Amino acid sequence: MDVYQLDILMEETRQLASKYRDATGQPLPVSHDLACYDAIRYLKLGTPEKVEASIDAISTSDIADVIPKDQKIQIKGRVQFTSAKGKQQRIGQLNLDGNWDYCLLVLLNENYDSDVIFAASKATIIAVIGDKKINKRGAMTVSQFRAIADTVWKNEKQDADSEQNIQDV
Repeated sequence: MDVYQLDILMEETRQLASKYRDATGQPLPVSHDLACYDAIRYLKLGTPEKVEASIDAISTSDIADVIPKDQKIQIKGRVQFTSAKGKQQRIGQLNLDGNWDYCLLVLLNENYDSDVIFAASKATIIAVIGDKKINKRGAMTVSQFRAIADTVWKNEKQDADSEQNIQDV
């Protein structure tokens, strides 16, 4: 399948997920797939040659002076709905025993478009999560992850919209 067709399919997936949530109030479980697709595309990541648990991508060059080349990356995605603001949202389970070096958190808006991508090293995450015996599932909130992570990509359209809203006030 060529990239053009995949771009169209992913855009249709975003639209379908958004319409489904509008109609049912429930999200479709596609945020991980969209997050992986967007992170790989926007950060120009490679995909692993062989499937390995917890590894979604490989850095093919240095990324924003945060992730060196040839690092194994686990990608997590989270849709942030305006109706859920103020609630402690969790990211998906982090496999702390996995063979990954960095974790990316891709935050998507209500339309399932990526707004920002954060990166944190496995060592930093483990230091924050603490004792694995207490926190076996690798649970972490979005706000905890954001506090320890570096921003490696931001949607320029979102920045322009935010600036416009500030100017309108």
